[in-house]
Amino acid sequence: MKQLKIATDKFSILLLASAIVVAVVMITANHIMLDQIKDEAVRQASRQQESSMLVFWELMNRHGRHFHIENGKLILGDYYTLNGDNEMPDKIFAMTGSRATIFQGDTRVATNVMKEDGTRAIGTRLTGPAYDAIFRRGDRYRGEANILGIPYFTAYDPVHDLKGKVIGALFVGVKQSEYLARYDRINLKISAINISLAAIFVICALILGLERRRSENEIKRQLGFQQLLLDTIPSPIFSKDARGHYNLCNKAFQFYVGLSSDRLIGKSAFDLWDRELARKYTDMDREILETTGTQVYESQVRYADGTLHDVIFHKAAVRDDQGNAAGLVGVILDITERKAAEQESRKLEAQMHHSRMIESMMIQLNHDLNTPLTPLFALIPMIRAKVSDPGVERMLEICQQCVNQIQGLAGKALDLVRISSNPPRLIPVSLSAAAESALSELSPALAQRGVICCNAIDPELQVLGSAEQLTLLFKNLLSNAARYAAQNGKVIISALDKGEEVEVSVQDDGTGLDHEQLTRVFDEFYKADTARHDLNTQGLGLAICRRIVTNHEGKLWAASPGAGCGTTMFFTLKRAGNQPPATHQGEPFQESRKESNQI
Repeated sequence: MKQLKIATDKFSILLLASAIVVAVVMITANHIMLDQIKDEAVRQASRQQESSMLVFWELMNRHGRHFHIENGKLILGDYYTLNGDNEMPDKIFAMTGSRATIFQGDTRVATNVMKEDGTRAIGTRLTGPAYDAIFRRGDRYRGEANILGIPYFTAYDPVHDLKGKVIGALFVGVKQSEYLARYDRINLKISAINISLAAIFVICALILGLERRRSENEIKRQLGFQQLLLDTIPSPIFSKDARGHYNLCNKAFQFYVGLSSDRLIGKSAFDLWDRELARKYTDMDREILETTGTQVYESQVRYADGTLHDVIFHKAAVRDDQGNAAGLVGVILDITERKAAEQESRKLEAQMHHSRMIESMMIQLNHDLNTPLTPLFALIPMIRAKVSDPGVERMLEICQQCVNQIQGLAGKALDLVRISSNPPRLIPVSLSAAAESALSELSPALAQRGVICCNAIDPELQVLGSAEQLTLLFKNLLSNAARYAAQNGKVIISALDKGEEVEVSVQDDGTGLDHEQLTRVFDEFYKADTARHDLNTQGLGLAICRRIVTNHEGKLWAASPGAGCGTTMFFTLKRAGNQPPATHQGEPFQESRKESNQI
């Protein structure tokens, strides 16, 4: 019934608002008419001041046409002194009804503008926009102005001497209060009309009060239909007030909680769930109440019947007319079956990718094996013919490089096939020990180029993994870093503990990678441009790294500021708990590493 009352209140308010809108429109129309009358009065006042100014100049011209200052006095013609000559402003007032003033400079020297004490405002100064127009721009001024604190409709004309210099001004004007007296009378009538409209509002409110009673039954019917509609929806639906108490739910939500509607309404999350879960729900609710938009997040929930479901929560805040959070609504979508289907799909996709990778690798391997074999077929006959030739040493060197390439390519391909076909058993492993094992094997290659490698991983840090595969991972990353690091450069291995996972980085200060290379560097058989014809690389090292990280359910990526700025390889691993470190992996991969340890 509380919800019914809220709904009927809104319905009544809507009707009352409609009546108010009509009344406001009428009041606005009255004010628009009043404004038009006022605008017309202002235009007439402006025309009056223009006419009064013409009369003022006509009176002036009767005494002369040239102004000048002599002995500190404003003189018109040869002898007519304007200072203190209030007779002329008084004539203007008698003829036109406008006040008038003669200025010498910006000072009033003759006027019928009165001060508060009833005396003439002789000696007061001109200020405001009229002063700017007359004495700064040498222009006349027409418009409203405050004179001694009283608003006037005014007209000002500059007074020039024979050289064109502004030496004074003439003023005519009328008090706005005097001129707009008629407007004020009309305004009084308009106010009476507005009071009548207010009375109409009261009558409308009474009518709406009677209408409200009739509408309540209709709203009850609508609310009943709404609840029936919610109950037919299979997804749990609920709403909460601003305090976090449930105030609406459907049958599906009642089944999820295991309580009927009358036992559920009014309860909070702490009344229904354990404290940790209730605190999580409350924090999420607070977040959506403090923001706008829709909150969507995935979670696992246990139904009242004990079954565990994967669900997606959709929540949105309900706000009142002032924009304050009045509660929230939520829908729970059960995605258990969809998640199972997605997992099966990912498994099939991984199998398909594995098959495609093997097929692609074999095709490419066949092509790359033919490349180093070609010079062997050409050079061996030449060696037979030139056994005593000094060039035989160079030819043998080339042959050796090709053999090394074949050996390295075969070893890398074998590594890739084995780590793809035999997912490792993940147990606690010392990450630092795996890195040190790789460093011990690669120290000659690093020393050959003067590269210093720093292992900054905490020796106590353990991850879930395979010691052999992690050592191979570091060997490939360090081999890559040693090959492309700066001469006499530095490689840094570090690890950042992020709680449930560890982020590992291998950073060099070498050639770096551009954007296109960063997106392809982990592809099978991909080589950067500078390495495409290097017989010491096979283009499989980083692809092996990607496969190893995937086996460990981690992520692998590369970052580089650009060419010549070095490269950092990042990967993540799951952090181990308190289990004791493993001493033996027992994997098939361990027994066969001796066959293909070429990096």
